[in-house]
Amino acid sequence: MDMIFTARQLQEKCREQNQPLYMAFIDLAKAFDTVKRSALWTILQKIGCPDKFVNILRLLQNDMMATVLDSNGSQSDPFKVESGGKQGCVIAPTLFSIFITMILHLVDEKLPTGVEIIYRTDGKLFNLSRLKPKTKVTKTSVIELQYADDNVVCAHSEEDLQATLNSFAEAYEKLGLSLNIEKTKVLFQQGPANPSAMQGIQFNGVTLENVDHFRYLGSHLSTKVNIDTEIQHRLSSASAAFFRMKQRVFDDRDIHRDTKVLVYKAIVLPTLLYTCETWTVYRRHTQLLARFHQRCLRKILQISWEGRQTNVSMLEEAKTTSIEAMLLRHQLRWTGHVVRMPNHRLPKQLLYSELKNGKRNVGGQEKRFKDGLKADLKNCGFSFPLLEALVF
Repeated sequence: MDMIFTARQLQEKCREQNQPLYMAFIDLAKAFDTVKRSALWTILQKIGCPDKFVNILRLLQNDMMATVLDSNGSQSDPFKVESGGKQGCVIAPTLFSIFITMILHLVDEKLPTGVEIIYRTDGKLFNLSRLKPKTKVTKTSVIELQYADDNVVCAHSEEDLQATLNSFAEAYEKLGLSLNIEKTKVLFQQGPANPSAMQGIQFNGVTLENVDHFRYLGSHLSTKVNIDTEIQHRLSSASAAFFRMKQRVFDDRDIHRDTKVLVYKAIVLPTLLYTCETWTVYRRHTQLLARFHQRCLRKILQISWEGRQTNVSMLEEAKTTSIEAMLLRHQLRWTGHVVRMPNHRLPKQLLYSELKNGKRNVGGQEKRFKDGLKADLKNCGFSFPLLEALVF
């Protein structure tokens, strides 16, 4: 959630202040299976792990064997596996996270500045004038959004993105990892007031594909900086989840309908509202989601349209709430979570920030995340200072 929120905030702020945004979504080829174990042991020693502890981990990974099972059921002779994490080992994901973290230490310190922001976390989120005193703001740069083996590098220019990508690729290579060129994509978001053409980002002589939208950590980012594509994919995924359970659960007369509603809440709704905490929602999006929600509940409760039962009474019968209420609860809960974060966390920095460079257009702005938040707080009778006081 952190990195998805950060990516969406970067897109919004670049659009708001008329700055271009170049993002490269890096895909590593078989990252977990190609880790150099010798490099991993060296890294653990450098970060202060005792030799005895490292030796124990080494012994757990040694003598790892594997076999191959073909489509005919024939099994190959066992062979030794000398790279990658041990499948099924509970500590393997932690070791891989430590391994990936070292990438940031290997990257050249002379990297381009990325996307520079200024922020101030002492409240007054909706008052932009708080960022004018230069002595009270903090400056930082957003260069990469690393989550496990998924990484996004970003910049304001094509040249800076190319240099950043080259530096990361070199660091990956030192640790035995390699980029999957076919799955590594580039997303170019033009500055609204300063449109420009993109020449193309290259790696090993191959021009990376430039896309209009990309699925990042299960959520779709678009150059249009809206969630239209995301909503369509959420509806499609939730519909598929509903119909997978329809015959076995929702149409089964032996299952109590309260149980059916619980299954719907546990499986379909989380699919429908995945990462909704990060969305900038327009009324058209709410209507699409609400229509799906109501249609599913009517099928579960076996309520026909001829019965003329209102949506309000149907929600009461299902003992659930409307989509609008769910979105409100999710976004306010997420905002409280971000406000409580330490100041060094990227989501909090982005929420309270603006770009160091760039100017807004005169007049009204396109809807932003904090505009939706402000409207939600107003509907609840809260102010942001009151929200901050409540979350601590």
